[in-house]
Order: sequence, then C-alpha cells, then structure tokens
Amino acid sequence: MSSSPVFCPECGAPAPFRGTAVTLVCEYCGSTIVRTGVDLRLVGRVSAIVDNGSPILLGSRGRFAGGGFEVLGRLQVGYARGAWNEWYLGFANGETGWLSDALGQLAITRPSAGGGSLALRFEQLQVGAVIGFSRTSFTICDRHAARYLGSEGQLPFVAEPGLTFYSADLRGAGGEFLTLDWGSDPRHDRPALYLGVSTTLAATGLHPLRAFQGWPRPSAPAAGAAPATGASR
Repeated sequence: MSSSPVFCPECGAPAPFRGTAVTLVCEYCGSTIVRTGVDLRLVGRVSAIVDNGSPILLGSRGRFAGGGFEVLGRLQVGYARGAWNEWYLGFANGETGWLSDALGQLAITRPSAGGGSLALRFEQLQVGAVIGFSRTSFTICDRHAARYLGSEGQLPFVAEPGLTFYSADLRGAGGEFLTLDWGSDPRHDRPALYLGVSTTLAATGLHPLRAFQGWPRPSAPAAGAAPATGASR
C-alpha cells in the first residue's frame, strides 16, 4: 500500500487510513470516505454519534490475549431496547477485532480463526438455547435486528446509517463470548463468527480514557499481568 498522504475529497483535510480499513469518517467535515485500491470516493455524511457515556476514546490503547491493540473506529448501533457501541480494534500483529460496549459491559471478539462454522439461520435461534462451538457450550443471551446509527474513525466496511443487520450474542460459562453475524440478510445459514471473552476496562488496561467528574479511572494491570476474563457483558 502506498505511503503517500491521503486527503478528504470534500474538505482537503488529512485522511489517515490505517491497515485494512475501508472507510474513514473525516474528523473535520464528517464526510464518510471509502477507499477502493488507490481511489477515494464520498458516500455522504454520517449521523452524529450520540453521547451515551462511554469512557472509551478513539486512539485509546490496551492489551488483550498478550498483545497490544489500538481503538481505530466506532460504530454506534441501535435496536428495540436501546443502543450500544462497537469499537473497531487494530492489533499489533496486524489482526483486527471488536470491543462491544453496552452500558459498561464489555466483550472483545475477533474473527474465529479455527475454521469452524455453524449452519444456523437467524430465525432458528431462541434466547436461552445452548449451542456447542469450539469445544465450548454457549447460551444464546440475545438476538436482535439492529441498525447502524452513526460512526467515527475507521471501519472495515461501509456502515450505511439506517441499514438493518442481524446478529446474536452467546456466552460460555467461563466468560467466553461468541457473536453470530448474518449481515443484512437473515435468510442464509452461514453467519460470520466472532469469538472472544467478556472483559472489563481494568483488565484491558485501556488508556487514555474519557474523564467524568466523580468517576474513578480503573487501575491498569501490572506489567506482564494477564488480562482478567469472566466479567458479564
């Protein structure tokens, strides 16, 4: 990939794409820029992010499973019971993942690397049912049709505001976390799988964090300490 500077086609501000990111929201004019090879195009402006009290910031850094990561982007998602944030992560080894942030309940997931799959349609899932995957029993804790509300920073795909997508979240007894993602079409039976764990701000050592009056910052783990797992999402 070329190291030549990239600029927003709308306002001319720097547009620093990182890694395999496909879209970037210009922090100056709010335009969504899509990168295809060496070409850039605009797809309009995203809806404003609603301040839902998350302490996580773009550019925050932390650790997970022995490796460092940086927060590259945020996707804000809404469904019948409210809204949550999906923070797009870039890991030091070049991999990517997601930090789900729902009212302070956190989970970090990455694309399942085991090559396994689950032949399930969205309509087949029932909350409370148990599914086996990767030698772990997972309980379905939520299934939802949700829509993209807004975004900031960089993302690996074009998140068109208002587009509805279908997913389900599952938990294991040991803090394991699994997300099934059908994208915008719930009729197929090959959802994308994202595997990880429930976690906490303190366990990830995320810094810096947004400061709130009267809200204590969590202590970062000691150097070399393994991140704790098992917190509820």
